Amino acid sequence: MAGQMKLIYFDAKGRAEVTRLLFKLAGRDFIDCRLTKEEWAVFKPSTPKGQLPVLEVDGKMICESYAIARYVARELNLYGSSNWEAAVVDMIVDSCSGIFGQAVHVYHSKTEEEKAEAAKKTAEVLQSTEKLAVQLKKGKFILGDEASLADSALYSVIEIL
Repeated sequence: MAGQMKLIYFDAKGRAEVTRLLFKLAGRDFIDCRLTKEEWAVFKPSTPKGQLPVLEVDGKMICESYAIARYVARELNLYGSSNWEAAVVDMIVDSCSGIFGQAVHVYHSKTEEEKAEAAKKTAEVLQSTEKLAVQLKKGKFILGDEASLADSALYSVIEIL
């Protein structure tokens, strides 16, 4: 298992919240580093892609929010117990990524027409994700009796909406 993990993001839920939820689910300590705009300006050049979140593990940086979440889920045994269960988790996580992406379009829309169209697309992606989750769900949680990355991703995106 990896050493101490440090999740670096802004003081907001956003793209780091799924990973924070995973740490909480597993009862695993981590460093939750929340940068100010001033701190970000100094730190930005040292990141792999000039964006957040990043996860520091054993002197290495992982970027991309869902790559980080998947890494942490595997480390904390929250990714399922078989290749099929991992695929189920991936289907839900990728669907949540689509919802989050569409929701960002609503937020950044410049006109009411753009906002209405983006909201319509967000609702469509949300509906298809709900249909998928119902088909795949095996119990109290997506994979059965224990929460996984899939449940964290669903919770996070619904809370953001």
